[in-house]
Amino acid sequence: MKTLYDCFRDYVAVKTLAGEHGYQTGEFGLQDARAAVAFRALPPVLCLQLKRYEYDTQRDTIVRVRITSRMGYLSGSNLTPKIDDHFEFPSEVDLDEFLDEAADRTEPWRYRLHSVLVHSGDTHGGHNYALIKSDLYTRWLKFDDDQVTPATDREVPERSYGGGPLGVVPQTQRDWPMAMKKYTNANVLVYIREAAIGEVMAPVTEEDTPPHLSKLIFG
Repeated sequence: MKTLYDCFRDYVAVKTLAGEHGYQTGEFGLQDARAAVAFRALPPVLCLQLKRYEYDTQRDTIVRVRITSRMGYLSGSNLTPKIDDHFEFPSEVDLDEFLDEAADRTEPWRYRLHSVLVHSGDTHGGHNYALIKSDLYTRWLKFDDDQVTPATDREVPERSYGGGPLGVVPQTQRDWPMAMKKYTNANVLVYIREAAIGEVMAPVTEEDTPPHLSKLIFG
């Protein structure tokens, strides 16, 4: 899947079960059938986790492979690679086409991107930070541990799609040149339904704050 829309379309697509892959009905054996998923509703705050790791359900472990770079250097063996492929997600998305005909359409099913959890690194290590729009309309902020700063143009969501060409670590920095793939990309996306923005993003008051925190903040 290359985009968020691709993922939703694949998830709700009708799949045919036939032959040896037919639907098992018990005493009547395998039967040809069609299977599909239908959404009756979606939550006001929609959290989507991107599959950046391939899991082997038979062995109950992350898939391990042997990787060799384009330059011919062995970059590792028996590795657990992270999937850094390019994946696009929009700042605004309309999910109406993926809901069942019986779904309530009193309000549109349009969502705005609120935050992106970004991982930079591989399965053996790395760093997480979040890009967040505190009110969905101002510029992005970067939350990196205890540092909160305006996000630069290189850190906005489009730069969290992953993929891209390989770069090369210069030989002056190592004993030999080594190909390195870009490995900074989104792991989790959080969208807020436009119809629920007023409720979800309502201002926080002193009454909303737990007493022990209120005492620390307001004195």
